Amino acid sequence: MKMNEHPLQQTQQAFCAWIRDPRSDLPAEFVTERMQVYRTLLFNNVSSFINLVYPIARTLLSETKWQSLLQDFFQNAQNQSPFYNDISLQFREYLDEQQHPILQEYPWLAELLQFEWLELYLDTVEIEEKTFSPASAWQLNTHIWILVYQYPVYLWTIEHQDFEYSPSAVMVWRNHHDQVCVEPLSPLFACLIEQLNLKALTEQELKQLIYTTVPDLSEQEVEQQLKLLSERFTELDLLYIPEQ
Repeated sequence: MKMNEHPLQQTQQAFCAWIRDPRSDLPAEFVTERMQVYRTLLFNNVSSFINLVYPIARTLLSETKWQSLLQDFFQNAQNQSPFYNDISLQFREYLDEQQHPILQEYPWLAELLQFEWLELYLDTVEIEEKTFSPASAWQLNTHIWILVYQYPVYLWTIEHQDFEYSPSAVMVWRNHHDQVCVEPLSPLFACLIEQLNLKALTEQELKQLIYTTVPDLSEQEVEQQLKLLSERFTELDLLYIPEQ
């Protein structure tokens, strides 16, 4: 082996290091101009995946700050996947793991990134069909994600945002028409749905859960809450209740 030759692994490492950060040393056998073209193509490809998933977040930040985040991620994140779902998730996780200063500068940004990614996830994930128990129990006919936000990011669009601090719970699911749906929830309903996600519950078990969660409710008020939940689930076609 000649002195100026690199073992394959060293060459690959040097190649990848330079693609991430052009300030790295570039082996002599690589032509800088060609490497720059390749790096630009790769960076633009990764950026397009991320831009596609986070359109609102991208709109709300200045172009300079957004491009800086993309460059930071491209240079420093250890991304191993070529799939845009994975790349967009790793972008969000990278900012969280690094406790990136921009998340403090914009306290709603982490929640917005999470919700925008979840919309993509629910739009593409294979949701397993449920099997129902013949027992007399309340059973969800699909999985429902329960989320708690400090800002109403689930209502935001590119044209409209409300930055007022407003803690709330929402449920998110994909309906039978493959549409991603979002509905606000009371804390009590959020608690009940989380339990129904885990297993089917009888009406008596739901009543007991309500008593445990809100002990000040009367029997009549518990019945009313259960009725409201049943009506809402029926309206949204989310509940399977065996016929009595």
